[in-house]
Amino acid sequence: MTDVAIAPAMEPGSTTTPRMIVHEWVGQLTNALSSQDVAAAADLFLPDGVVRDLLALSWDFRNAIGHQEISTCLTVPAADRPTSIQVRPGNASVVVEEGTPGAISAFLQFRNSAGNGFGHVRLVQQDDDGTWLAATLVLALDAVDSHPECHLDARPSGKTHGPVRNRVGWQDGLDPEFTQQEPDVVILGAGHNGLMLAARLRALGIPALVLEPNERVGDNWRKRYSSLALHTPLASDHLPYLPFPSTWPRFTPKDKLGDFLESYATLLDLAVWTGTTVDAAEFDEPSRRWIVDLNRQGKQRRINPRHLVFATGMNAAPNIPEVPGRSEFEGTVMHAVDYRGHAEWQGKRAVVVGSGVSGHDIAQDLAEHGVDVTMIQRSGTFVMNTSTFHKVMHANHVSGKYSTEEADLINASTPFGALPAHGPKHVELVKAMDRELLDGLIEAGFELSDGPDGQGVLGLIFGLNGTGYYYNAGASELIIDGTIKLRHGSVEGLSSSGVLLDGDRSLEADLVVFATGYQGAPSVVRQVLGDDIADRVGEFAKVGADREYGRLWRRTAVDQLWFMVSLGIGDGRFYSKLLALQLAAMEAGTMPYTEQEQ
Repeated sequence: MTDVAIAPAMEPGSTTTPRMIVHEWVGQLTNALSSQDVAAAADLFLPDGVVRDLLALSWDFRNAIGHQEISTCLTVPAADRPTSIQVRPGNASVVVEEGTPGAISAFLQFRNSAGNGFGHVRLVQQDDDGTWLAATLVLALDAVDSHPECHLDARPSGKTHGPVRNRVGWQDGLDPEFTQQEPDVVILGAGHNGLMLAARLRALGIPALVLEPNERVGDNWRKRYSSLALHTPLASDHLPYLPFPSTWPRFTPKDKLGDFLESYATLLDLAVWTGTTVDAAEFDEPSRRWIVDLNRQGKQRRINPRHLVFATGMNAAPNIPEVPGRSEFEGTVMHAVDYRGHAEWQGKRAVVVGSGVSGHDIAQDLAEHGVDVTMIQRSGTFVMNTSTFHKVMHANHVSGKYSTEEADLINASTPFGALPAHGPKHVELVKAMDRELLDGLIEAGFELSDGPDGQGVLGLIFGLNGTGYYYNAGASELIIDGTIKLRHGSVEGLSSSGVLLDGDRSLEADLVVFATGYQGAPSVVRQVLGDDIADRVGEFAKVGADREYGRLWRRTAVDQLWFMVSLGIGDGRFYSKLLALQLAAMEAGTMPYTEQEQ
């Protein structure tokens, strides 16, 4: 086993620099991998160190925690090993962490048999002997040799200067109707996920077609309630190749986002067919292509792509409970997805069932416009201010220290399934930062929750694969001052005049909004592809035992069927590239079409 000790550094008078420390650690890792001494490689990590492999050592997403798992993860065939791992050039590539003595972070670059990639490592100096061991290492493929990315210095020319016989104009060469060829990839859904993947594929030279049932790109945002806006920081929400302008609002309003997505599709020359639904789709084994029958604004069309991608979002059909007495209720009942705004409810009484994000947003919108609104809270909710949410959960993006791509890579160091373990520390920070707000909610009778096992929102999302949280954008203050009234319990039914709660309680109402969540993403697959394929795919949009997010962004149990689904723009931006690279590698024959062929 090789010696993994690295000399102590950064002591007064030491000539050893942080870059030298990282360079020495990377050299030892490279030597251990090249000699197949995976035990020595694992010893370069802390006992609870983490490795995340994103198409760098395999054609999959893998992760490992602890020496034993790391040894297994790093045991790869010679053909899959990186031929080089180096510290990325540039002074900003190595960072001595502020506020954490004895911690260095560094950006890496590597090359493997398929192409090039980037990485990030975090080293921690040991108190006992001063050696440096890795807490986290992530390696992610960034480019494949077979399909160079056409951007920056490699961008298209637009027009070749000089005489060209039978020159084809830019617009004519796009062929958005696919009259000259079949699309290699068909993407269902023109939300941010579908469009980002289409943009990635176009940059790699892969013909892709996006199908959208709405009449315009962005209508999935325009049709929602007027006060809706993104609550994530702008630094986390940029789309690839076309970031938001410097004058863009800090919190993107829903109509503005819809218009931006429509412009994004136009400016990046993405082929999108709006007003289009899938009538039927099946995979043809002999041709290894999908047969997709479409209805495009009343006209039938059949297309035969190699790959079919669902980009239809985490949420499918709304969950609205069947409650007794609904037919007797003289007011209006709707799910949150159908709420369009406060205008027709001013001066009336509303009941919002649910205390998650949508429930709070809708209650706030109604209350701010003179509606007598009551929120029904059935169980505790984890609450933090939006500003705290940004500082605690988007620290790398809002810090100003990193580019968007760098922050994405650092965040990818932690496997999804390992995130809940960080939850208690997050909860502690939130309680310290938002103490006044949380005390006010408790005094108002609002039931707070610390999430499963005290893990807060990280435990709710990545542990339970659920909801039950709210990032406060103003509704909490309205609950505290009594503008939004609060009742606890469950809805037992409806009467002609309102809501019946457990314990023989009742509330008068003209409007009842059920902010009660949605069916999961797999229900869309069942609707489009049928029970057989849906059963084979299974639950793909939840964190699994391998700590990865089901079968999102990577091969599924059905060949050439993919899922480009994410919780937000940030994850979609990062993983859309990894999915696009897999599709490119398959088309080049570099990545096997099936796991059995690998």
